[in-house]
Amino acid sequence: MRHDQSSYPRRKLLAAFIFLALPFTAFAQSSDWPNRQVSIIVPFPAGGALDITAREIALRLTSKFKQPFIVENQPGAGGLIASRNFAKNKPDGYTLLVASTGQLAVHPAVFKNLQYNPLTDLTPIIQLTTAPFLVAVNADFPGNNARDLVAFIKKNPGKVNYSSTGIGTLVHLAGEMINIEANGDATHVPFQGGPPSMAAIVSNNVTYTASNISNPLPLVRAGKLKAIATTGAKRPAELADIPTMQESGFPNFEVTVWVGLFGPKNLPPNLVNVIYKVVNETLADPTLIKKMASVGDEPGSRNPQEFSQFIAKEAKKFSVIAKQAKIEID
Repeated sequence: MRHDQSSYPRRKLLAAFIFLALPFTAFAQSSDWPNRQVSIIVPFPAGGALDITAREIALRLTSKFKQPFIVENQPGAGGLIASRNFAKNKPDGYTLLVASTGQLAVHPAVFKNLQYNPLTDLTPIIQLTTAPFLVAVNADFPGNNARDLVAFIKKNPGKVNYSSTGIGTLVHLAGEMINIEANGDATHVPFQGGPPSMAAIVSNNVTYTASNISNPLPLVRAGKLKAIATTGAKRPAELADIPTMQESGFPNFEVTVWVGLFGPKNLPPNLVNVIYKVVNETLADPTLIKKMASVGDEPGSRNPQEFSQFIAKEAKKFSVIAKQAKIEID
């Protein structure tokens, strides 16, 4: 059977044209973004700190581009379900995800079968916020700092416990990290959410917790809990009188809850950069910074490359902690 030999050059020319056109297609995608509605998935209920951050940014981007940026709350399984489903979206910049330490760094460390890999199936765009935890004990605890708590754990084997907002959460791992510093055997007592976790400490049924600042802070101010340390590398402005764990003699101790903006896998790099730049500009808004500070957050602003490297480092850290503490969820 004869083939028309002249068709081969045409096919090669067509293939070359398609290959060369790909970058221009991606450029066109980014140069007119956004030209329609952008959905921002939040894997938690409305009203939380992460949701508030997403809505504040969506409000400003809607005003800037005259296109709707709509926040969609999809709670369930600590953000796992929504994050996993989000990874299946088309990487076109019109469906974005706001997620945190839990979904990106803790879930891979504690779940045996995530059914997706957040480190490879999501594209980091920008870190939005960061905040330390607050280590709190009952107001009558016989000590005033983290050193006293670690010494107490050591001196009372089998008698110390700590509360969390659930098994395999960042709060769980943070509490276990304090226990590890003491080489202790403190018992984990999980609760469904922050309020019951705090109530257990107020009633002296639980010794300590390391939790989002917004949970214990009102009780600290009311004199029902005692704040003994924060867990970031520096003191947050609203708790400038509370030392960090590092200042208290634990130089490798750092736990922060950070929030970031993500796209699906294979989001074009030039589109990633466009979204990064406009969101980073938004994070410089003084009014937004003030609102973040009211819930203990600071702007993150790590660029895509920095954020990706940071997430990998965080995931490795929590993987080590989870294995050491034998924390695993089927």
